[in-house]
Amino acid sequence: MIPKALLIVGAAALVIVVILAASVLVARLRCRRLLRRLRQAVHERRQKVLAVQSLEHMPAPVRRYLQRAIGEGRPAEWIEIREEGQFRSFAYPKWGKLTARATYTGTVPGMVWNARVWYSPLRWYTIELLYAGGSGYGSMKWWNLLTLFDPDGPEASEALLVRVLMETVWFPTSLLPGGLLRWESLDRPDAARAVLSDHGITIRADFYFTAEGDVERIVTLDKYRDADTGYEREQCTMHCSDWRTIGGVRIPTSVRLEWNLERENFEYMRRRIVDVRYR
Repeated sequence: MIPKALLIVGAAALVIVVILAASVLVARLRCRRLLRRLRQAVHERRQKVLAVQSLEHMPAPVRRYLQRAIGEGRPAEWIEIREEGQFRSFAYPKWGKLTARATYTGTVPGMVWNARVWYSPLRWYTIELLYAGGSGYGSMKWWNLLTLFDPDGPEASEALLVRVLMETVWFPTSLLPGGLLRWESLDRPDAARAVLSDHGITIRADFYFTAEGDVERIVTLDKYRDADTGYEREQCTMHCSDWRTIGGVRIPTSVRLEWNLERENFEYMRRRIVDVRYR
């Protein structure tokens, strides 16, 4: 006869496997639902002709930047990016090796970002972030099995829409105002505010430009970080550098992201573009 203890262990293992399988299935179904929503939004946008705000009516630093960045580039519906870098968190401040693949939509706000953060053979994580049609979702899993963090709800949707806006520097034709995006002047000659609205969510980010016309940094107050007491809205800054012309547009190939806290700045991500394709 099989020992009772062995039966208990086997039953417990089976329960764990079922729970993990169910978790993976739910995540995949949610991902597929958001992707269907994203494809439908791109298709519907394709059928519309929207009036784009003339460059002459935009803040001067934005006009100079877009004229420099877009050049001969054409609007892309889909943007695929492969990147490398480093990532860390408040809970685990040691830097881990980051590799990621991302797909963005250039005509409507949308993003699918899949990454792996490697510390050691026993400590590595996968991260998935999705935004489509006003809904944002994310997950962080240990060994791509055990969910450690799964942001969802209004805060996740707002934070991921902010991220989409900040990362449009990699497909700057999406920064032409019209429809969902507008630009506002600030009380300084080297900055302007981008305001993006999507499905009832409105977020803002301030773009600061170099004398040459590139984006130096992007600052937002509409981003949330995970804290002990829940989600907390914090100022976040993305620094842009190593500008190059790829696919007919000028983009930064290196960025650094940091939380701007009262006591200090906490840099949490460094990303370098390895490959980018527009279609």
